[in-house]
Amino acid sequence: MIAAFKTRPALARWAVVLTVLVLWEAIDRLAALSPIIVAPPSAVFLQIIRTLFGDQTVPGFYLNAAITVGEVVAAYLIAMVVGVLLGLIFASSKVVGDAFEPILLVLYAVPKIILFPLLILILGIGVLPNVAFGVLLGVFVVIFNTSAGLRQIEPNYLRLARSLGYGRRAIFFKVVLPAAAPTIVAGLRLGFGYTIIGVITAELLVVSAGLGSLIDYATVNYLTAPLYALVLITLAIGIAGNSLFSVVERRWIK
Repeated sequence: MIAAFKTRPALARWAVVLTVLVLWEAIDRLAALSPIIVAPPSAVFLQIIRTLFGDQTVPGFYLNAAITVGEVVAAYLIAMVVGVLLGLIFASSKVVGDAFEPILLVLYAVPKIILFPLLILILGIGVLPNVAFGVLLGVFVVIFNTSAGLRQIEPNYLRLARSLGYGRRAIFFKVVLPAAAPTIVAGLRLGFGYTIIGVITAELLVVSAGLGSLIDYATVNYLTAPLYALVLITLAIGIAGNSLFSVVERRWIK
């Protein structure tokens, strides 16, 4: 069994998950915990199925889920494009990097939550501040990883490419970008996670629409099983996005 876990890490992960679920169910049943505080996994998974099939305990689930997914996609696309472009600029120009990277480092260290009221004041209540907050959380790690990945290229690779007659475009796409790919993709993956955190946090702070608003609705109405179900569904969205990045990373690095 131990040898199987060593050769197949996925088996170990599933074993841990199943063990936690069994212990959770057993403790809930044997200790007779309050259903207002803790819902057993059996009730949570049943609620997930009911929610997916339109149970009105969680009103407007698909509409709110679509809003959250749309906000995450929009915020991430903006963070990705802006982050990669700025990282490329900072890595290409030492003057620009030295001038602006310290400013970004200071902004990165600032707790982003204190900036959210400013976004509400400027953009109002709705989708825009949620997207903007997601961008704010996700863009920094993309910038820094892109810049770091491009700067860590071995100079000998560039000299060899020039000696072989490669032009600037060929050097960038055939030498620089493949060499920096692991660091850039790692930044994109982290940026995606931060973007989701930003969007859901914004939805929880200003309850208007999205999965965050449904989580808040379930919380204030003591709907324990729906609350757990919504949290797991939100986690599933993040895991799905992370899995997609794993596929992209494997193919790009190859």
